[in-house]
Amino acid sequence: MARRFIVNREDIQYIDDNHMEIFGKEVKHIQVLRHNIGDHIIVNEYDCNITNMCSHSVKLQILKETEPIGIPNIDVTLYIGMLKNDKMDFVVQKAVELGVKNVIPFFSKNVVVKLDNQSRIKRMEKLQVVANEACKQCGRTDLVKVCEFEEFNKMLESIKHFDSTIIAYENDKTSLKETIQNMKDSKIVKNIAIIIGAEGGFDKTEVEKMLENDNIYIVSLGTRILRAETAALNLLSIVMYELDS
Repeated sequence: MARRFIVNREDIQYIDDNHMEIFGKEVKHIQVLRHNIGDHIIVNEYDCNITNMCSHSVKLQILKETEPIGIPNIDVTLYIGMLKNDKMDFVVQKAVELGVKNVIPFFSKNVVVKLDNQSRIKRMEKLQVVANEACKQCGRTDLVKVCEFEEFNKMLESIKHFDSTIIAYENDKTSLKETIQNMKDSKIVKNIAIIIGAEGGFDKTEVEKMLENDNIYIVSLGTRILRAETAALNLLSIVMYELDS
């Protein structure tokens, strides 16, 4: 099977309908793996042959689009309160494997991690690399995007665009099982947001603000208090199992 490479959209230049040139980190990766002109590789969603190589770019002939593999039937976006380094990497990696479409880290009142603008950009780039590697590892042929980090108030606006939003909150008693059944009955299950707080959880006033939106479901994940990374993967696993048909 041809080796797959994931190239950022801004690092692709389309020459015509059947040819493109790629730049960036994956060029070096292709060179390190000793690929040559004529080799068959997969770049994002395309089967390609290498037509030319130089130190900073690789030119490719596009043969066809690859057959979609591992792509869920629902679009799930994970909003996760910004976690410390290894924990955040872990959540992104496993969320990709479980089928999430987008990951959006956010900053709320109880988030411990503090980053300036430059640090946010670097962290987002690192997390995108983690997501790309996870896509390769689990065989997904789509791309999972780690989006720009959001402040809590911006997140409140962005979740308005989803069919349904599920919030895990340790102080709530609502059954997740009943909530998912209600979502199935309403047939609003194609474009879903999942929201998990950071290590410190959500402030009560933040939960009240989120509940002002339509199609918001706040749920309990049981009587045991889960770590943020555990809660994210627990909720995501259940949602994908129940709704990805």
